[in-house]
Amino acid sequence: MELYHGTTVQNLPEIRPHLDGYQSTPYVFATPNFASALRYAVYNKGNNYFGIENDTATIVESFPGSFEKTYCGTSGVIYVLPPGSFQLTELHPNKSFTVIEYVSTETVKPIKAIQIPDVGQKILRGEELGYIKIYRYPDIPKNFFAFGEGPRQKIQRFLYKHFVQKQK
Repeated sequence: MELYHGTTVQNLPEIRPHLDGYQSTPYVFATPNFASALRYAVYNKGNNYFGIENDTATIVESFPGSFEKTYCGTSGVIYVLPPGSFQLTELHPNKSFTVIEYVSTETVKPIKAIQIPDVGQKILRGEELGYIKIYRYPDIPKNFFAFGEGPRQKIQRFLYKHFVQKQK
């Protein structure tokens, strides 16, 4: 199994554990889903929401044009990591839903780096090939805004209900 770590940081000889704001332990984060790693190959990840639906990476725009604003014209890198020190995590309830996530408390040396000159174009190509689905705002499922909370919480509840609970 290969694991992928997406970032904007080029030429890393090693990836060190860090705090992500949700965990109390520093980790190196990785995923076996290349499309999931693409989400992290850009700096501003907060403009869209992410989940896995039937093994398909799914991006949901939070406002019109948020996909293009976040991903298009931005470069990043996906590091391929050895799986040896990684463990599958439980989904953290306060975290945006990247779903399939592995963590390591050890510093990890990448096997290789895959340069992504335009993350948006790579994701759009994935959509053409059928392994990424993009819900464009406002063309999102009808029950998406069925909750009496703010927009971010509504989106997170929708993703949890329709993408995460189905996998359990």
